Amino acid sequence: MQAYSPLLSLPREVLDRIIDFYLTFDHEDFEDTLRPHLVYMGDTAYFRSLPSLMLASKNFYRDLSPIVHRQAILRVQVSGWNDRRIGFAVRGKLRFDRLEKLWLLMATEHPNWNSWLSFFGEVIERTKNLKALVIDWAPRPVGSIGWTGRVNAKKEDEFFNTIETLKGLHLIQIYGNISPEWISRLEGLAPHVVYYRNRWWREPGMD
Repeated sequence: MQAYSPLLSLPREVLDRIIDFYLTFDHEDFEDTLRPHLVYMGDTAYFRSLPSLMLASKNFYRDLSPIVHRQAILRVQVSGWNDRRIGFAVRGKLRFDRLEKLWLLMATEHPNWNSWLSFFGEVIERTKNLKALVIDWAPRPVGSIGWTGRVNAKKEDEFFNTIETLKGLHLIQIYGNISPEWISRLEGLAPHVVYYRNRWWREPGMD
């Protein structure tokens, strides 16, 4: 590991932009699985390679460590017919206790609560130091009429109750076509709630 990198001589605002771009996650950074408990919560800690830039110098390791080790993306997606997979994108070792920022990326057309909600609840139980939660929501809105609507409302309550357990949460950012009711409920779960109608994650083929 070098003691100094020429990149560190750049103006701080330029260097920060370079680091933000460099640390952006891509599709290949996820390892999707049908057995998330085994892969991510097993006896052996889940690990992905550290960014090469982080190992270029002691200064970069020091500056990037708070970003790299304290954030992760949890993605739920449909890979085939009824093949709903859960994946994490992380760098280094996935340690839930040190995460301060978590993305929930729902890349499915329908909520499919039963395929991921309980696992999300276990993740939240392990991330009590979380300060920021980013929700990128792709599923279509579900009406409140009929049996389907009642079941969905019950699952939504469970979802919000899970988030409410994060007592240190300062910020919620939510992306997607979210109902005003959702926004209102989220505003009661953190001091700062920011809403964006566009999607945060860019799926393959999206312009």
